[in-house]
Amino acid sequence: MAAGLVLHIDSNDTPFSYLDRASGRTVRQLTTYRGHSSHPYFTDPCWFNGGRSFVFTSDRDGSSNVYRYDIEDGVVRRLTDLTGVHQENERVFDYRPQPMYSAANDRAYYWWRNTLYELDVETGAERTVYSAPESVLLGIHAATSADGKYICTAVRDRVESDAPSLEYPYHKFPELMSARPRTAIIRIEVATGACETVHEEEQFITHVNHSPTLPNVLTFCHEGHWERVEQRIWGLDITTGTRWKIRDQSDRRYTVGHEYWFADGERIGYHGRPRSGAADEHVYGFARWDGSDVTEVTFPYHSNHFASADEKIIVGDGTPVRVGLDTPYIMLYTWDGERFAEPKVLAEHRCTFNHQHSHCHPRFTPDGRSILFVSDATGYAQLYLVEIGEIENLPGVDEVQKRLAR
Repeated sequence: MAAGLVLHIDSNDTPFSYLDRASGRTVRQLTTYRGHSSHPYFTDPCWFNGGRSFVFTSDRDGSSNVYRYDIEDGVVRRLTDLTGVHQENERVFDYRPQPMYSAANDRAYYWWRNTLYELDVETGAERTVYSAPESVLLGIHAATSADGKYICTAVRDRVESDAPSLEYPYHKFPELMSARPRTAIIRIEVATGACETVHEEEQFITHVNHSPTLPNVLTFCHEGHWERVEQRIWGLDITTGTRWKIRDQSDRRYTVGHEYWFADGERIGYHGRPRSGAADEHVYGFARWDGSDVTEVTFPYHSNHFASADEKIIVGDGTPVRVGLDTPYIMLYTWDGERFAEPKVLAEHRCTFNHQHSHCHPRFTPDGRSILFVSDATGYAQLYLVEIGEIENLPGVDEVQKRLAR
């Protein structure tokens, strides 16, 4: 394979910096190639080389491949030589490889057409870890357990209709929720490829996420439109198969989701909204891995996704850019021990959220000093980096909207 190919920086992919019109911060556009580039889903590990490099997916020369980006010199290096179309799995219709980096193993992992690959991020050398039958559908996640020994993902039979239809993200979700496909969470041993089923039930399951510090613990979700899901977030012990609820939804008051692990690997953050559909009662919360010690506060602000290392400062992506009232900004929210302050605007993203690769999915750099995000404001999804600086000096949403409306 033609791995380790260096794509020399030229007029087609030249990083540049600009002053953001909303905040005045300097934003660095990392990719400019006329094809989609996106970092992994915000829950999936991507950083390595001391936080100076990350893996990402890019569409170049007619194919989607795994790449690495070296921030200091702006060099983009292709690590795989994939061609053709990936098998769609979680019905979000991305058809692209989704790399995830394992610090324990100093390797990246990704699925391609039902085969799990291990990838050396320095040389591009690959090893096949496991191959699943072509007849099944697998989850997209390929992160390892904290000790690097296992990769867990969801696997199910195909139950949805194969009738031709317009494919757009999530359009099969209602059908899959109603079908309640028999879904298993499998545990694959990285060293040998040995595979075992650790949990199985009749539910549409996705978002299998390992704790970054507890080797035997992961979370998964009952997938679908939040208002129709009875209990979204679950914990699972991959050695015993024991499962438990995280943020019990038995009272049916709130829908919750977009769960993610804090950096300590002990707590899970999430956000939610009233099941009734009321627009003014959003909540943000976090809980311990075993479902205990739930902290949940009213959160009168909105973002599609949130991410953070802990509860002290979280980043949100606001809303897609629309023609009406919107907040297409990267926003920061700080915690005072009891509540979150009103958001500060770090940058304008003007992202459409039309597809998985064009979701912002803002995420902190490992040192907590900058935010990496995606935007398709210029037509193609591209990668951007912006330093946080002094948060108190950033403008609020109302200030930005009044100024930009002039």
